[in-house]
Amino acid sequence: MASFQTFASTLEKWPKAVAVTGALGSGKTEWVLNLALGFEAIGDQVTIADLDIINPYFCIRQVTDALGARGFNIIMPPENARWSDMTVVSPKISSALATDEGRLLLDIGGDAEGALALKQFEPDIRRAGYLLILVINAFRPQTSSVRGVRTMLERMESICGLSVGALISNSHLMDETTAEHCADGLETVLEAGSELGLPVLYAGVPPKLFPEAASVWKSRNLSVPCWPLSRYMMLPWEEGAMWSRPSTGE
Repeated sequence: MASFQTFASTLEKWPKAVAVTGALGSGKTEWVLNLALGFEAIGDQVTIADLDIINPYFCIRQVTDALGARGFNIIMPPENARWSDMTVVSPKISSALATDEGRLLLDIGGDAEGALALKQFEPDIRRAGYLLILVINAFRPQTSSVRGVRTMLERMESICGLSVGALISNSHLMDETTAEHCADGLETVLEAGSELGLPVLYAGVPPKLFPEAASVWKSRNLSVPCWPLSRYMMLPWEEGAMWSRPSTGE
C-alpha cells in the first residue's frame, strides 16, 4: 500500500496555505487530516486552522487534543464560541499566514456558504500563496454532475474571492463503498475537471480497497493517483475511531 512518502514529490511543491473545502458529506475534513500527515511525513511543521462555520460538531474541533499530542499546531475559534454555529474564526490565522515557516492547512466549512470564513483572510492568503482544493463526492446530490460541481465552485469563488485551483475525488458510499464506486466517481470528477480546466490531484480510496483499486484503475486506464484515505473522524454512533471526541470527564 502507498505511504505518505509516495506523495512527497508533489506535496513538496505545494504553496504555504492549503485550503480544503467541499459539500457536506464530501469528506473534506478527513482530507485535511490525511494531508497534514502527508506534510508531516516530509518533515514540514504543520498548522491546522479550523474555519468551519457550518458544522462545529464534525470538524477539526472534534479531534483537537489528539492532534496537539501528535505535534500539530491547532488554531480554533475562541473557547467561548468553539461549539457554536456563529461565524467566529480565530485572528491567529493572519499570524500563521505571515510567517514563512511551515505549512498551513485550512479546514473550510461544507457547502458554498462555508467559504465565507476565507473572505476576511483573502489578502493574507494571496500574499502567502495558496491552493484552494474542492473535494468532491460524486454520490452526493449537490456534486453528482458536472453542472452541480460547477455551480458549487462558482458560488464558493464568488463568496470568498479566491480561486479553486484543483479537485480531489472522494467518491464514496460509506461502508458500502467498492473500488468500482471510487472509479465511477473519479470519472465524474475528471469530466468536471476537464470542463473547468482544473487538475484532479488524487482519488481517495478506503485502505482495505487499495489493492483492488489498483486493478480497477488499470482496467479503466485511470491515471489519477489513488490515496489510501484513512478515516480519523468519528460519527456520533461509531466507536473505535483512532481519534475521538475529547473526554467530558464523566
